[in-house]
Amino acid sequence: MGVSGQKSRPSDPVLGQAYRIIGLQVLVTALISLPLLAIHGALIAASAFAGGAIGFTTSWVYARRMTVRADDPRALLRNHFVAELLKLGLTVVLLAAVLILFPGVATLPLLLTFMATLAVYWVALLFVF
Repeated sequence: MGVSGQKSRPSDPVLGQAYRIIGLQVLVTALISLPLLAIHGALIAASAFAGGAIGFTTSWVYARRMTVRADDPRALLRNHFVAELLKLGLTVVLLAAVLILFPGVATLPLLLTFMATLAVYWVALLFVF
């Protein structure tokens, strides 16, 4: 079952492509965080990882919401708006949570890695769709 009790499409190729994009976001997060761990230490690396995690987590939420079956264009558009609203709201909540609950967070690595995951998302969309 998908979001709102509606059936999701089990073998949707678009969902597979979305998960590949999310996988690329996770990869970019790791490729940024691991060298930072070796060079600058755990605090900087954890800050970068948190920013990347916000990026790929919100992309996953969007992808899950868009797998809800929509038989007409209005329902598809409504799903897209709801998914984008969820993604935006979750981004704000997660960024606020990290800034409040993570003492000493390094904001520059946090934001730069978050922006890197957004860049992966948009560049991948150019090639996938």
